Amino acid sequence: MSDPTPAPTSAAARHSDQKARGYLASTVKHGGVYAIGAILTRLVGFIMLPVYTHILTAADYGVLEILSLTTDILSMLVGLGVRQAVLRYYYRYDTETERNAVISTAAVMLVAAFLVVGGVGMAVAGPATDALLGPGEPLHYFQLAIAGFALQALADVPLVYLQARQRSGELVTSNLIRLVIALSLNILFVVVLRIGVAGIFLSTIIASLLVGGVMMWRMLRETGLHLVGRNARELLAFGAPLMVLQLGSFILHFSDRYFLRYDRTLEEVGVYALSYKLAMMLGTFVIGPFYSIWTAKSLEIARREGEHATPILASIMRHYNLVLVSCAFGLALFSTDVVHLAMGEAFQTADRTVPVLAIGMVFFGYRQISQVGAMIAERPGFVAWSSATAAAGAILLNLTLIPRYGAMGAAISTMSAFGLEFFIMRALSLRVHPVTVPLGELFAPMAVAAAVWGAASLAVPAGAGELTGLGVRLVAALGYALLIVVTGILTADERRALKDIVRDPRSMLRSLRQA
Repeated sequence: MSDPTPAPTSAAARHSDQKARGYLASTVKHGGVYAIGAILTRLVGFIMLPVYTHILTAADYGVLEILSLTTDILSMLVGLGVRQAVLRYYYRYDTETERNAVISTAAVMLVAAFLVVGGVGMAVAGPATDALLGPGEPLHYFQLAIAGFALQALADVPLVYLQARQRSGELVTSNLIRLVIALSLNILFVVVLRIGVAGIFLSTIIASLLVGGVMMWRMLRETGLHLVGRNARELLAFGAPLMVLQLGSFILHFSDRYFLRYDRTLEEVGVYALSYKLAMMLGTFVIGPFYSIWTAKSLEIARREGEHATPILASIMRHYNLVLVSCAFGLALFSTDVVHLAMGEAFQTADRTVPVLAIGMVFFGYRQISQVGAMIAERPGFVAWSSATAAAGAILLNLTLIPRYGAMGAAISTMSAFGLEFFIMRALSLRVHPVTVPLGELFAPMAVAAAVWGAASLAVPAGAGELTGLGVRLVAALGYALLIVVTGILTADERRALKDIVRDPRSMLRSLRQA
């Protein structure tokens, strides 16, 4: 008599695949909404970039970059990791009353902390301006930046609340309204009134007051106003290690600007900042939307599916990797065309570091893949330790490479440090929860992308015109897509699914509506 056990196993596998497809569709649905919002946001921003690069000088861009980064690091330190902790504890509790207490407690904590630190910042504006920008720079730049920082808390917790509730449409709408207000004011202050960097900070302040204030009021109307000691202790205990992660992230992303500022000039900081903005398109269009839904979705899957969650999570991460690497390849390939055609004369060298930074952004995007096990197992210390170690590596690399190679040294430091963080975080996370994508499977698309990009770069003759280079790069993009299919990176099932979507695009929309 034959063994009857394979049938149930096969049925269980099919059931698991169906669940994986359902969760993938839900992730794509919400992530797609976040991506649409990001695209609309950045599309308007990139339309305005040529305007700004023709009105602002490279030194103005350097001032804007240094002060924006300074307020970002203050936000990370003052936030105490509470934003990330909210998502974890929101899904720990079952009742709406308990969940609302988590949200409102976080709101009270953050608003109070941001206002206090903002007041201190105003008091030390003079020395801070001299230290960050150098003697002789206007004091009001720093004061406006600090005011914008203090008001940031009004929108922070409401956005996390919408993210936890998976109300992606409402979150994106709120961000778009804030964008429209800020952009309209930027046009008035920068383009019409020509008040430069100060106009950008003023626009942020007004938009935060209007939109953040309304968002906070609407959120507290739903949750009530509570300050629960137990919730505050839980948020701080979980969030404190993640503050190290955020500080490490800041060092990994932005410490190179300070080294460039002190070793080179504000003009070089401004050009490099534009390069980084181009590379961060990956963060805006791919990594950010995925992260916005992935934290909540991965915790939901782990809670509902238990021991069966691992293959589902790995399947979603594998698809994310392919999208991330493909977009990085496109960015590295066509950044030259964007810079040369759209940017001001002072920024024409900004494309040189973009390919290196694009690889760095891929490793940064792998953070979502490598840390999920540690987050599910509630081991934020592992995440913090890996980020801190990589940040130390970034500082050493910046000290070594920037004095010799300038902006390219900064780009290489960023790429190397993010790669180091990925490998450390992956190793630690696997110790507590076996959620992963095999390294060979993870890096296969990146190897194809690097090979095709290298071939395309060599194929463009020295002194070739813009149209010749663009033609070569378009052929390379088609070659990459073909290689992804023929090398087996796409499985047979995925190729069939892709063919089905090409034949009937509405089938994908139907799946997303049902998710």
